[in-house]
Amino acid sequence: MNKKKLIIFDLDGTLYEFEGGSYNGSPLSKQVRLNATKFLQNKLNLSEPEVKKHIDYIFDEQDNASLIIEKDFGINRYDYFKAVWDIPAAGMITFNPELKQILQTLSINNKLALVSDAPAVWVNNVLEELGVKQFFGENIFTGEGANRKHFGNSFKPILEKLQFTPQNCVSVGDQEATDIIPAKELGMKTVFVSKLGKGSEMADYNIVNIKEIINILGG
Repeated sequence: MNKKKLIIFDLDGTLYEFEGGSYNGSPLSKQVRLNATKFLQNKLNLSEPEVKKHIDYIFDEQDNASLIIEKDFGINRYDYFKAVWDIPAAGMITFNPELKQILQTLSINNKLALVSDAPAVWVNNVLEELGVKQFFGENIFTGEGANRKHFGNSFKPILEKLQFTPQNCVSVGDQEATDIIPAKELGMKTVFVSKLGKGSEMADYNIVNIKEIINILGG
């Protein structure tokens, strides 16, 4: 097992923020919904009003949208991701201009990984906009398959693949239910990021800006 520390970063809401303050209020959410409507219209040969009924139901369960589409309509989830989520991140997100330097500093003495329930096509577009993909290399885990953070089963396979013990790992994220609690249950250290200053009682550390992580984890 590795003796270095593994720092696993959440992406959405942690390394960047959505324009509009949240996903539901963001231009990205509107574009995803528009793309999904057009995609299903073409795939199912339905009118826009007919598709809208399906869309309302599907997006009530946002985290499982691709699974619902695959199960209910027999549409391959990867076709859905490619058609709906290949959206340039420019103009959709905001981020700390010092992010690249922060990750550069952390990568000197630690291994960095990224985990997101978003599809790979969106994650890659975001990392290109952020200019930080090089710090994660192949250690990027996205949400197409059966291992997802909101299922609570994403961290253990990552630790096993990268050969780290939980005691040498840190999870950094902005969602207590998916970034903090599952990681704590495995024995990992946790850092909760909230610009609103609403800390997590479960997390080992609370910060309001990603830059503060240097003070906690060092270089």
